[in-house]
Amino acid sequence: MSTTRSTRPITRLAWRHAKRRPWQSLFFVVGVAIGVAMIVAIDLANGSAEKKRAFNLGAETVAGRATHQIVGGPIGLDEAVYTRLRREVGYRASAPIVESYVVAPQLDGQPMRLLGVDPFAESPFRSYLGSADAEAIQPDFLTDMLTRPNSVLLSTDVAARYGLDSGDTLTVRVGGRTQALEIIGLMEPSNDLSRRALDSLLITDIATAQEVLDKVGRLDRIDLILPPGDAGTAARAAIATILPPGARMDLAAGRSGTVNEMTAAFSLNLTALSLLALVVGVFLIYNTVTFSVVQRRPVLGSLRALGMTRREIYALILLEALILGALGTLLGLVLGVVLGRGAVQLVTRTMNDLFFVVAVREIDIPTWTLVKGAAIGIGAALLGAAVPALEATSVPPAGALKRSNVEERIRRVLPWVTGGALALLLLG
Repeated sequence: MSTTRSTRPITRLAWRHAKRRPWQSLFFVVGVAIGVAMIVAIDLANGSAEKKRAFNLGAETVAGRATHQIVGGPIGLDEAVYTRLRREVGYRASAPIVESYVVAPQLDGQPMRLLGVDPFAESPFRSYLGSADAEAIQPDFLTDMLTRPNSVLLSTDVAARYGLDSGDTLTVRVGGRTQALEIIGLMEPSNDLSRRALDSLLITDIATAQEVLDKVGRLDRIDLILPPGDAGTAARAAIATILPPGARMDLAAGRSGTVNEMTAAFSLNLTALSLLALVVGVFLIYNTVTFSVVQRRPVLGSLRALGMTRREIYALILLEALILGALGTLLGLVLGVVLGRGAVQLVTRTMNDLFFVVAVREIDIPTWTLVKGAAIGIGAALLGAAVPALEATSVPPAGALKRSNVEERIRRVLPWVTGGALALLLLG
């Protein structure tokens, strides 16, 4: 009971000062809010489960169950390499791929990956072309894809979202050219992961993809499924004999690994940016509290003379920081969520421009992100106020009733600083 009574005057003093100095309090709150908002926004942009799934699924969807890939230089591979692989080496666990990104105005300008495949070779690699436990395409769709030029398949979710159906025409732009594609079938995702994977994917016959993407006679890569052990080693050696100069065989997982490395480096840069904003916020808090302590030196001296201990003075300053820090944290959390939604789109756009294309339509707001933001906000407020609070308790009552020691030192040094500044100005 006595503890509660002893803390009430300190609480009232802290709250009264915050109300009497609204601009100082506002600077304090803004300092905390800036740091928290940046931390939360960048954390949402970096850690959104939707974004990470989109980054990874984009590469995993087109790689499928492939263990290795034959790739060429900037212009890809001659399609004769695939013919030799099937005929001379006799390796059947292979599938040619032609792919690139196109923009579909009817899909709100969303970048879509146009994936050209050989339907007869795809079944072992990608589940959406004929596996019994996934997004199986009906046989008549396969026939249409092989016999009807400029035909394409897309997911039922994308079609429903933009009011499209089988038989409609989908216009795409690539390389400054416009191409009309006929939707001949809709793929029904079997689960949530498949739905997200197919969300930015258009599937067509490899011949159509070569024409649309202006890659006639060329392949982007050849997917392989190699067995483990000695059989895989022998297969690699046999395949290597027919590879032309400039072509190589890579692990399929290496592509996803490269993507993950790029996104990790980009996320690290964004995190560093948010920490810089936090440092600016802490600096603003420190200066605000220091100015407040200097202003209230006579009041603090009177409190010390009336019997308030150093610990209580210290608690008074920190309690003010806690109250204002809590307000700034709440504001920062709300602002961070709002900024986070925009940050995801900015990050996605940057990824599209610099690295690879990915589409993200929503973000997750994990509880941990909000808890971390709140902890950082309160911690930054207390950290920024700790040194000024300690300085307020370090002077005895008699000294506290005079001007601040810091202010006195500044007054003594100020003429020298002014003279030096004028000298530099004249020399410049």
